[in-house]
Amino acid sequence: MNKVNFFAEQTFVLSLLLFLVIIILLFFFFMRIFRKKRKEPEEDRSDVSFVVDTFHELVARLKENERELDQLRKRAEDHAEEVESYSDNIVRSVPSGVVSLDNDLRLTKVNNAAAMILRYRPEDIVGRPYHEVFLSPLKELIEMRKSLKRGEYLYENAAGEKRWIGLNMSSLFNRNGETIGQILIFTDLTELKSLEKQIRLREWLSSLGEISLGIAHELRNPMAVISGYAKILSRKEDISSIPEVETIMKEINVMDRIIGDFLSFAKPITPNMMDVDIKEIIENILEHILKDRDDIKPDTILKDYTLKGDEVLLRQAFYNLIRNAVEAMPDGGILTIIAKREGHSLLIAVSDTGRGIPEEIREKVFLPFYTTRESGTGLGLAIVHKNVSLLGGTVNFVSSEEGTTFLVRIPLAG
Repeated sequence: MNKVNFFAEQTFVLSLLLFLVIIILLFFFFMRIFRKKRKEPEEDRSDVSFVVDTFHELVARLKENERELDQLRKRAEDHAEEVESYSDNIVRSVPSGVVSLDNDLRLTKVNNAAAMILRYRPEDIVGRPYHEVFLSPLKELIEMRKSLKRGEYLYENAAGEKRWIGLNMSSLFNRNGETIGQILIFTDLTELKSLEKQIRLREWLSSLGEISLGIAHELRNPMAVISGYAKILSRKEDISSIPEVETIMKEINVMDRIIGDFLSFAKPITPNMMDVDIKEIIENILEHILKDRDDIKPDTILKDYTLKGDEVLLRQAFYNLIRNAVEAMPDGGILTIIAKREGHSLLIAVSDTGRGIPEEIREKVFLPFYTTRESGTGLGLAIVHKNVSLLGGTVNFVSSEEGTTFLVRIPLAG
């Protein structure tokens, strides 16, 4: 826009010069008339012709300069529009959210990525004050008008979704270095945070497994001795009817199952990769688990997808997931299992209509030995996480008062 101002100034100067030249020419013209009023008429006509020709020549030059200035001004305006359009296209296309605010902290520009993260339409929030769009903690950060680099905050958007936001904020300046507002650049870090959490949990479980393996073996040896003596006692007629012996045998069976799950979780495993029909595995598990639960209604959408994986690990993982979903519905409900392809992965969603997982324990569901059920070992979901991770997949969940959905992603064959 400075070029346009420059060309306007040049036009004004040329116009002023033309005006001065005309005044000077008229002055000399009238001087010649008064000085040479006694001369021949032919000479007067010659002077007048000279003045007129000079005037026309100056006017022609001025018009030519005006045309050149118009062309330059048009080029400058086109270039400015092209630069502005190019800048807008860049801001609109970047995957990070970009929001600019004026000095009154009203939103002036919002790109598509920002609108998607905030769950607004850009046209609905441009021109609105910041406190009508942003919630805590971003609202308080904007109020402070301070520069911020690489801040990470848990933010709940307009749709009620909790997202991790990576935020950069600074003052917005014009060409003269004057502050004209604020600019926010933020990125959705939720998936990255989830991946980091999965990696940390995997490393922790691996270390725990190495320690737990030795403990499990040490527990199994004395349990085998106790079990042997209990069996001997149960064969003696004089004490076979003692209820304590039966209680000992039941508790030994429970402990043996716990130790078995413990060893299954703790021992290192090398997957035996082969083509696996996930539909067949899930249908077999459903038939086994639901045979005594008429109050559970299965709703499945399964196709014949072929996975490259370990059948034993997959069967164990989905058995625990489905059993966990059924146990979450003690009074009955709907068990939904959907498998669909997403890119190069297969997404299997296992949903129940139970009461959901309380907010305060959601960070602990994959931890071994953590359970809210009296008869649970706390290893079911830990085994699910371990088995899916061994096959190069991921497992996450979403939960509310209407139920819980576990999402398992496993790479597809080929």
